[in-house]
Amino acid sequence: MFLKNEMCPEFEWKKYVKRKNPYWKKWGFDISGLDAAYYGKLSGIEADHYVTRSMAVHYIYPYLDRYDFVPAYMDKNVQKTILGLPDAELGVMAAEDVVYNANGVFYTGDGKECSRETALDTLLSFGEALILKPSVETFGGRGVVKVERGTDRTEFDALMTKYRYDYTFQKMVVQHPVFAQFNPTSLNTIRIVTYRDPSKRRKVLYSCMRFGGEGSVMDNVCSGGGYTGVDIETGKLLNRKRYSYFVMDVPSLPDSLPDRIPCWEVLKAAALTLHGRLPQLDIVGWDFALSPDGHPVFIEFNPRPGVGLQQAVGPMFNREDLDELMAHVSKVRAKYLPLGAVRFKDYPDRTTIHHKFFG
Repeated sequence: MFLKNEMCPEFEWKKYVKRKNPYWKKWGFDISGLDAAYYGKLSGIEADHYVTRSMAVHYIYPYLDRYDFVPAYMDKNVQKTILGLPDAELGVMAAEDVVYNANGVFYTGDGKECSRETALDTLLSFGEALILKPSVETFGGRGVVKVERGTDRTEFDALMTKYRYDYTFQKMVVQHPVFAQFNPTSLNTIRIVTYRDPSKRRKVLYSCMRFGGEGSVMDNVCSGGGYTGVDIETGKLLNRKRYSYFVMDVPSLPDSLPDRIPCWEVLKAAALTLHGRLPQLDIVGWDFALSPDGHPVFIEFNPRPGVGLQQAVGPMFNREDLDELMAHVSKVRAKYLPLGAVRFKDYPDRTTIHHKFFG
């Protein structure tokens, strides 16, 4: 239903929706062949083991991730602290906060609690352009804006009132010139998804280079940007295609863009090392920018990374890894417990929904 109604309405879904997918049937799941047909057509890689959104959200991710940790880990304001970033020894930098708000409490960029007035003073004294973005419920780049240099106290105060809680004002990140070539107005990032298999070995599943649309400050595909696949062994662009949401048309990237992601081994090593600091999560999507001198710049990590964007360039798992995983998931699926919505007492408009978790 997600593909039919949201991802690509013009896809001829009626041809495939009644066909059962043999791969998922062998594991006891009654799933149509729609997703496999759709992603196969986009990527040019025909396979029956593409992961559907419902399989990921309701079965695979609950097995891989401790869902009692996920809601807190999705707060971008705590992620750098959890990971111990920036880390000079590892060579990983991080986007720098000037002021942030966590659950209604203000902090300066060095993590010291402060008053609203001190937060305003800090923003005014910074004197440069900033990026303002929510720190929770950030899917699709929602709410990310550039705050121009010269913004006055009244305007900052109005922004604080509008965003209310859980947001950050960050310094603009200066990016590597090769990353900037993909789109000069946005901070373009590499998405690297890492996986800890049942034997506790960490590996990279897939990677995409993401870039904004013309004039945008966001790299997010949902907001008009694009992405292209990256070979996880070499860092080369997989097929030099520009993918985007809602359309089957996949044009080629301009010839002026490079064939390879710079500092690929450094970026991959950073993702794998940082995943080792998250024992509660067995699958993580990492978003890095790249500094001009080739250092990974941590932007955020994403528990339960989306499957729709990446699978346009090929299956999420190779068949061997997915077979191994599903052998475990299929045995314990009966223990998955449905949870209702959790509504926060003081903010009745803010709702966190846990679909299911492994009990």
